[in-house]
Amino acid sequence: MHHGSDKTPRLSTVLRILRSHPTGLTTAELQSWTSSMAPATDISELRQSGHAIECKSEGMRNGRRIYRYIYREMK
Repeated sequence: MHHGSDKTPRLSTVLRILRSHPTGLTTAELQSWTSSMAPATDISELRQSGHAIECKSEGMRNGRRIYRYIYREMK
């Protein structure tokens, strides 16, 4: 996968928002805060740039899986 730099406006916004929420954000929350159409892809690109981002499953709600992303550190 090609990955962008965490210095691009899109990824730096995702990174800033993640860092400002120590308890993490769900995919839907991350999408709402960043206007990203592909938050999971953004997370993957940040991981490729060396950021440790944990993903926790929070089960199902309204027939959809809920994932929470938590920023941990730079590797």
